[in-house]
Amino acid sequence: MLVTYDGIVVGRREIGENSCFLDILTDEQGIIEATAHGAKKLNSSLHGSAGLFSYATFCLSKNRERYTVNSAKPKRSFHELGSDIEKLALGSYFAQAVKFCTPQEQAQDSLVRFFAIALYEAETAQTSARLSCVRSAFELRFSCMLGYRPDLRGCCNCGGFEHEDMFFLPDSGEIFCGDCFDRSYGGRYYVLTPEILSAMRNIVYAQLNRAFRFPLSDSGAALLEKITENYFLTRTERTFTALEYFKGIRQPVIIDKK
Repeated sequence: MLVTYDGIVVGRREIGENSCFLDILTDEQGIIEATAHGAKKLNSSLHGSAGLFSYATFCLSKNRERYTVNSAKPKRSFHELGSDIEKLALGSYFAQAVKFCTPQEQAQDSLVRFFAIALYEAETAQTSARLSCVRSAFELRFSCMLGYRPDLRGCCNCGGFEHEDMFFLPDSGEIFCGDCFDRSYGGRYYVLTPEILSAMRNIVYAQLNRAFRFPLSDSGAALLEKITENYFLTRTERTFTALEYFKGIRQPVIIDKK
């Protein structure tokens, strides 16, 4: 049986001298593992579509539970990620997160488009603070796509939409305004400034093509990064080696205190 899917390579494992296994993210089937015979040969028609982050239309043959790549038509490669070690590490974290959190052979609405947008935003980020925002947007929006959407519409007690300080509880995914929050609360919480809450609402509720676009100060970007990392890792109950590598090599966000 032949099937054709648009997908992005999120993992690759070598087989012998010339072939490899590809983990391909698709909307129709989630993560598909497919064999790409001869893809490592420079003259192979699959060579340009078998690399990590390659976005292509894949024609696959399926025999029982095994897929083989028959042909692939490249759509985009995101090769510029490889020119910057921080961006490459962040893209690898995105790929690892998608690979291990997306169910195999289950339909995933708009996930390929989301992942392509995340890679593009990382690829084109001009500053460390902007890269932090891209990472935060990925973590929080992907959490929503996995079924872990926080309720940021207003205070969960009084419904208040705005307050000088809003308190976010990552364990429950709720926010409280400063008037309703119990200051003796012993669990984890973050104090959200209006700009950080606005950014989080944009990530969660905006259309997909605008979820990564929001204004945020450098200090806000640094705090948002901590919030979304904690929320994503808590919800997925995982750690990611690519994330630890990214955090180990990246340059810190320079916060202008003027």
